[in-house]
Amino acid sequence: MSKQVWGTFSVKDHCDPNAFVAEVMLYDRLVVPVPPDDKQRERWRKAGWQPERLDNLLAILGDRAYTVNWDDERQQRWKARYERGADVAQALSDWAFAATRTELTQGLPRHVTGIQVVTNYTGIAELERDFRLRPTVEGEIPLYGGTALAIIGHEFLVPDDADWTHEDLLKEAVELSSERTSRRKRASFWRWQREFLNDKGITDQSAIQDALEEMQDLLEEEKALVRKKCTRTGTQFAFLVGSVALGLLGGPLTAVAVGGAFVSVGKFVADRLLEEPNATDKPVSLLRDIRKHFGWN
Repeated sequence: MSKQVWGTFSVKDHCDPNAFVAEVMLYDRLVVPVPPDDKQRERWRKAGWQPERLDNLLAILGDRAYTVNWDDERQQRWKARYERGADVAQALSDWAFAATRTELTQGLPRHVTGIQVVTNYTGIAELERDFRLRPTVEGEIPLYGGTALAIIGHEFLVPDDADWTHEDLLKEAVELSSERTSRRKRASFWRWQREFLNDKGITDQSAIQDALEEMQDLLEEEKALVRKKCTRTGTQFAFLVGSVALGLLGGPLTAVAVGGAFVSVGKFVADRLLEEPNATDKPVSLLRDIRKHFGWN
């Protein structure tokens, strides 16, 4: 089977007005925390986390959602992760929810092979503060010898009609993204991203340009499919953070944009990546719905 990409979410992500509509277009499955019993459901209500709304959305998602009980054991592990990031928590009020998403990457089913879990972010400030993302300075090594931080951005289309309810939009997104052709297009695009991040050594600007042109071709194929199926669509943006190996560079690297695709290599450093084991070996986060970022307008 092809490698799947699953997105993880916090205990309140489903409260967003258009929750899961864009995400179900991006991911094969959504890993969603749920209250395990009536006592926890009441706690969620008091916290404003709307468990009844979550029930409704999970019913629409069907088997595209993978639910995880947010029980005492999970909460204890979350607490330990949250406390380790106390300095970040002071700077970012939603760090607790970022830690929830990260906790859900642990203990996914062994019988499912080839999972690549990506953590969803919905604001640029959250990403920057969570990973301490900042521009590199002259002479600074972006991560460690031979690697550099890579930020990959792309446009994608989602059902978007002002006359439809949120539930109708989600149903349309689930139906469209679950079709065989759509799954294959999504798999091809994620495969491109993995291959780019696993490149044995980026040596010059042209290597990035060539890769980006291939990425744009895949995007156009995917968007053409969505346009055929949906009467009205809207454009959103998703950004993946990972790392790439650098070969013997023949010159400086600059950000590249082609159509709805964007790549920046070696211009930013994420200090917190160094604190997670093997974090530099795979994409670690996905930021969606940001239209201006890092100089791409």
